[in-house]
Amino acid sequence: MHVVLLSHEYPPFIFGGIGSFVENLALALSKLGARVTVVAGRPTFYPMMRTVSVSDSENSRIRIVRFAYPNIPPRHLVFQLFNLKRLHNIIKNITPDVIHAQSGAAFPAMVGLQRIAPVVVTFHSNPKMLRMMTAHSLFKGGTPSDFFTYVVGYPVWMYGYKKEFARADAAVAVSKTLMEEMKCDFQEKRNGEFLYLHNGVDIEKLREHSSTLYDAEDSAPTIIFGGRLYWTKGVLSLLKLAHLLRKRQNFNWKIMIYGNGPLRAKIEKEISDYGLDNVKVFGLVDRAEFISAMRKATFVVFPSLNEACPMVLLEAMCLGKVPVMFDLPYALEFTANGKYGILARNIEEMAKLIDSTYADVDIENFGSEIKDFAVTKYNILNVASEYMNIYKGLEK
Repeated sequence: MHVVLLSHEYPPFIFGGIGSFVENLALALSKLGARVTVVAGRPTFYPMMRTVSVSDSENSRIRIVRFAYPNIPPRHLVFQLFNLKRLHNIIKNITPDVIHAQSGAAFPAMVGLQRIAPVVVTFHSNPKMLRMMTAHSLFKGGTPSDFFTYVVGYPVWMYGYKKEFARADAAVAVSKTLMEEMKCDFQEKRNGEFLYLHNGVDIEKLREHSSTLYDAEDSAPTIIFGGRLYWTKGVLSLLKLAHLLRKRQNFNWKIMIYGNGPLRAKIEKEISDYGLDNVKVFGLVDRAEFISAMRKATFVVFPSLNEACPMVLLEAMCLGKVPVMFDLPYALEFTANGKYGILARNIEEMAKLIDSTYADVDIENFGSEIKDFAVTKYNILNVASEYMNIYKGLEK
């Protein structure tokens, strides 16, 4: 079977978790015997200088075709519109058995592509939820850039997503929580199946990354956060958590923040203004460095108010790290109703539970239980096998 994976982002040109998902899936599909061609974007300010580039990955069964496009938002749409005819022609020459596109980067390209092969679309977010959360954040620490992207730009996002959902030969949400949201906000899917499959983790690669830069002697209690620094991710709540933990004075917690985004300047200012010397912002770092830091952490905190299927959460659990989250539907889904994590109703309870868990629970044993659960449930090979079943069901 020959699969085309279509995405506007793919390492090293990534803006979120979609690129990592496609990379992991491509490798897993190849291990299951599929030929894979990744058709992806390459954002640049000089797109006409080098429009198309083709390369083989280290795996002989994976080929990568990159299309240059202007590095301006909305990138998922600009990628398609700038290369619409070229995308169609090159995929037609590939003659794949199935085309697997990512939400936002499928329509309008899929209109022509469905004449070549069936199209599967994986949905990684819900525009209506993003709009609601962003509008709510505007006077609570949100940023104008997010407002223009997710509120002003909502009609474009929603129109494209609805077309992708309706036209796809199969639609896949990356979590049950997201699927239920989409059932409420989208019209009933009249053709093709609609189901959910969680993202997956390349366990082998994760172990390779986590084996580097690891210092087992550093045993200070540490909380780590990794993600884009914007309001919905809860990074401002993270600073309140740091304040509460220092105020409790039970343990000398260190809070390490990895990532970049529109709230970084505000976060660094508040750290300085409130004297939060137990918090450090590292910004964007090499992946191996982040994974190694996460492996050393005592807890990995996810104070997000809404998520679809966060890759960092899955990776943390596969490393045997204890995830700390608010008691929300997505958190319940990924931790087996809270069995494999710490879930709190508010930030005050989160601080209390972090302290009490560290004091009273065998963290190493708890982490082992979490790891055993996660490496089975979130192994990308299992996820890829499920996608293969979907592809085979669509073969013409």
